[in-house]
Amino acid sequence: MLNITLDTCVWLKLLYIDFKKENNYLEEICFWIENKHIKHIVPTNVIDEWNRHKLSYQNNLVTYFKRKEQESINFIKHNAEFASTYNAEEVQKSVQKRIERIDAIFSTHSEKAPYDDVMLKEAGLRNLQTIAPNHKGDSYRDTVNILSLIQYLKSKGYTKSIFTTDNYKDFCVDGGNRYELHDCLKVEFASANLTYEYLGENDAFGTKLFNLLRKELAANSFQVYLKDKKHKEETAALAAKKLVAPTTISSSDADYLENIKYIDLILAKKTPTAIEEEILQLLIQRHNSYEQYILNNIGNNGLV
Repeated sequence: MLNITLDTCVWLKLLYIDFKKENNYLEEICFWIENKHIKHIVPTNVIDEWNRHKLSYQNNLVTYFKRKEQESINFIKHNAEFASTYNAEEVQKSVQKRIERIDAIFSTHSEKAPYDDVMLKEAGLRNLQTIAPNHKGDSYRDTVNILSLIQYLKSKGYTKSIFTTDNYKDFCVDGGNRYELHDCLKVEFASANLTYEYLGENDAFGTKLFNLLRKELAANSFQVYLKDKKHKEETAALAAKKLVAPTTISSSDADYLENIKYIDLILAKKTPTAIEEEILQLLIQRHNSYEQYILNNIGNNGLV
């Protein structure tokens, strides 16, 4: 099984990515970990760091989205409908839900890599001697994380593990290639069968890592899971309509259940297109069950 360790900064960055979309990196990595398709190993100091800062993370995230929303509102400030879409309470709940999801990953779905006094002493010496990840500054805690992770992986005999971080300054080579591990760390990482993956930035953030993981976990695709989930939800909704149909519609067309899906999409629009109106007319002419359905659902679909 593939093992992965996400640096604290990675979890923080994942909180922001595609915040309002169901298909996003945070949901995807949690899906793999929670369903045991991939094993998550977390240094205990990472948990400590997360717990120390998660409240400020939450406040910063809410402030960030409030600012982004305000910028959008200012850009089209005369659009009253859009200006009313921001709901601070809902954003707060969504952020809290994401943070609780990560809390659960740490507490329930992870193996913990502890540190001891020997590691703390070694981390201090490496800090004084400016040995990576201290080659560009004070990275004592990062050193503790790496030492505890490597020791844990070696004790378990794991053969395929990934460490991923957004903090390239502490781990990349001196030449500035952010995707290449520093020379002083290569031997230590190799001794634990551990590879280094930099998350990237801007539009490239996460692309390299998640492409690698998707290839490795092709049999457990998150996108396929979402597609199946949507299909099940649609099937359940159609089944519910089928139960209601006999009490409101005396008889129906053979393709009734399939066609009312398209009717719902059209009725949900404020202004259907000309071709959509033609489709409704054709269905009404085809069978009176569609006229009954439309009349019964105009109010429920937002039309008046």
